[in-house]
Amino acid sequence: MKVGCDYARRAGSQECQTKDWPKHKPECGKTDRINLETFYPLLSCMLVTSNTDQEKPMHPGLTHTISRSAFCEFPDGGSAALIVLGDKCDLAVPMGKPEVWWPTAPSASARSRLIQRFIHEGYLLPRIVALCFSLLAEMYTTTSGQGKRRVRLKYSSSPIADFGIVKGRVEVEDHDRFAYYNPSTNTFAYGQDPEDHYWIYFSSLCGDEVVLDCGMSPFNFSVGVHQLKAYLKHGLPANLETAPALFVSRDARRTEQQRFSVLRDPELGSAVLTTNEGLRNQDVAAIHAFMDRVAGRVCTPAEKDIAKRWSVHFCEILQGNIRAREYLNFPVEVATGLFGAQEERKAPEARREWMEYMVGEGITTEQLEQAFKRYEDAPHRVRERL
Repeated sequence: MKVGCDYARRAGSQECQTKDWPKHKPECGKTDRINLETFYPLLSCMLVTSNTDQEKPMHPGLTHTISRSAFCEFPDGGSAALIVLGDKCDLAVPMGKPEVWWPTAPSASARSRLIQRFIHEGYLLPRIVALCFSLLAEMYTTTSGQGKRRVRLKYSSSPIADFGIVKGRVEVEDHDRFAYYNPSTNTFAYGQDPEDHYWIYFSSLCGDEVVLDCGMSPFNFSVGVHQLKAYLKHGLPANLETAPALFVSRDARRTEQQRFSVLRDPELGSAVLTTNEGLRNQDVAAIHAFMDRVAGRVCTPAEKDIAKRWSVHFCEILQGNIRAREYLNFPVEVATGLFGAQEERKAPEARREWMEYMVGEGITTEQLEQAFKRYEDAPHRVRERL
């Protein structure tokens, strides 16, 4: 008799396998099929938690006061809400004294909303890579422990046959994206780029597909999950109130350019085999190589560090949830809606040229040209030095 499970390898001879099979059979192949429609809020909570990582480079808007803001057009033809950074400050200033942090804000709610958008902006790809890796490691790797229950995702009534990362663009109004200028260092950078956006896809065995996009909050798209108490265990902060998330089957605002399967990637599949003992150097290299392929460039040291550390953290969170079968207690009806202080969203009445605006602030055109050139030469590294 051939037993098609890990027990067969441990049992040794075929005689032992046959003899013990009636006893082992009830424990073999137990699989919980978890409905993605009730499970995705946990993934959203995990991802938003990584936004507050104190070890990643802090957002420049949270470590400087805000001097000015204006809707501007830049030398490359792009437009955005330009944030002019002021003096350096501790994170405690925007969090505890927002009126000192942004004294010219139109309202208290505008300050609150800007803080939330800054918290959620940046390093989307490494965090998504880490999240997908943890799903692969904790849910799609056969365990060797006798009697261990397996878990797999399903959408509706059909098992998930593939999941991974989509690289594409998302339609965003120019005034809903940011650019930054620091006069003290003469440094310019665009914020999160809607032309270089990432989200997660899940494909079911019957051909249905759904996407999870948790990276829209910086673009003033305030849709997320509420009432999170059931999900906030095993390392997630108990005070989390909302998690940005858009869980949809179709969305005309997204244009897919490339997709990268995580479930079917052989290098990542080899890396997950040792996650119980920690990541080896070759495992980390596989994660970084996958991320470079998705990005279409060599990722920065900061991006690689985030992907490495959060791959481990996310595995720990998922492992705790799976062992305790927390998903059995997740709400059947997910509470979704708008979050944060909502401002009336109006397009600026007039577009101001960057050069005209900044020269009016006492900055020379030569300085501005130098700042923009440095950004064009190395955009991802410049952003980290703002």
